[in-house]
Amino acid sequence: QMDVQMRKIWLPPWAYRILPFAYLFSGLLMLARFGDDPLGLISGSMLCAAAVLVWVLRVHDGNRTTARKQ
Repeated sequence: QMDVQMRKIWLPPWAYRILPFAYLFSGLLMLARFGDDPLGLISGSMLCAAAVLVWVLRVHDGNRTTARKQ
């Protein structure tokens, strides 16, 4: 029997804030450099989608947090 412990990943606040920008920049760079290759197209699109998803989740969570405070 193996005990599996979940470890939290801690990032400094500045790194946490720039993650969506890093995803978007990496995705656009991947599309610009390897967009004609199917793997580059898929990778770049997924990174851009991850950036949008993180932004949407943060906005949604911010709206929920604001609603709880009122």
